[in-house]
Amino acid sequence: MKFSADRKKLSGALNQVQGITSRKTNLSITSDVLIKATGSELVITANDLETVFCGTYDADVESDGMISINSKKIFEIIKEYPDTQLPVNEIENRWVEIGEGNIQYHIVSSDCENFPETPIIENITFIEVDSIQFKKMVDVASVIGFSPDEKRIYVLGALLEKVTEENGDLLRMVSTDSRRLNCIDIPYSGDFDPPEETIIIPKKGLSELSKFIDSQGTMQIGVKENHFIAKKENEMVMIKLLSGDYPDYRRVLNTESFTPIEINRTMFFLMMKRMSILVSEDYKSVIFNFKKNELVVTITNPEIGESKEEFSISYTGEPFESAFNPKFFMDAINVIKNDTITLHVKDSRNPCVVQGSDNTQLICAIMAMSV
Repeated sequence: MKFSADRKKLSGALNQVQGITSRKTNLSITSDVLIKATGSELVITANDLETVFCGTYDADVESDGMISINSKKIFEIIKEYPDTQLPVNEIENRWVEIGEGNIQYHIVSSDCENFPETPIIENITFIEVDSIQFKKMVDVASVIGFSPDEKRIYVLGALLEKVTEENGDLLRMVSTDSRRLNCIDIPYSGDFDPPEETIIIPKKGLSELSKFIDSQGTMQIGVKENHFIAKKENEMVMIKLLSGDYPDYRRVLNTESFTPIEINRTMFFLMMKRMSILVSEDYKSVIFNFKKNELVVTITNPEIGESKEEFSISYTGEPFESAFNPKFFMDAINVIKNDTITLHVKDSRNPCVVQGSDNTQLICAIMAMSV
């Protein structure tokens, strides 16, 4: 195999897959990328057995072939190579020559036969989504992570489903760790006929998918044969779905009997940020005292100290006291871009549901903690 290709394009492609190829699996070859040269193009594949990336790029191919080579090392070489065109030549005994003239690298490749097979998924019905809106959906779901020893499927993955509202069908993604929940809807075009099985996309795959989404234009997404597929003009990501049930999240978001409180987003965020200074591993909660036209927030941490802030609000309901993790509010506010947010509250046992005051397509629920 021998080819030359645009260095910046190859560097950009390999940059996108570093998260996939750096993930530990029971196969060491998943730290490689598979590069196939044929005709006038290259196909670059990364596969960690759960998430697969495939990209096709223009190249000047002198002789066809295929190599499996360490993703991190070839990325670092390409990133630092000074010329605009990068020559690559497979010599013998799986040795690969990268560069020419005064700058040359000789890197040993792996046996291509051991590289994981790419799933062949055919007859996919795609829908089209706006790239910016889809990226926000993925990022909103990914912001709620999970611990390394987590086993619950609904925490390891995010739910994807179709919902029908007054204005038409929407695509919804729900993510939770059982202490908070994010729900976001976006419009789409096309005919989305989801399978009967619950669609749960691993959060590990979503975090890699975010790097692949452009900041403009549209992209196509679909679900077929236990895989979620997202593609654009020359690149595609396939994520193997998780099998399991998802809890009834709708009851958490039901605010019919709650009291809405409008509050300045920036001021509330800064208060939560100040309160979080005194949070520690053993003391994570702050106390919210809702009173008539007033919110008093306090934290007492025997290891560090205490703090108290008072905030004027338009609240006329019954006084009550509740406890929340301030960092969860900060995460929620970071994804809600409205100048004014609405807190929906009820009592010490129910969650606080946060929305942008003029945005009904993004909802964040934060569960109450023991006082």
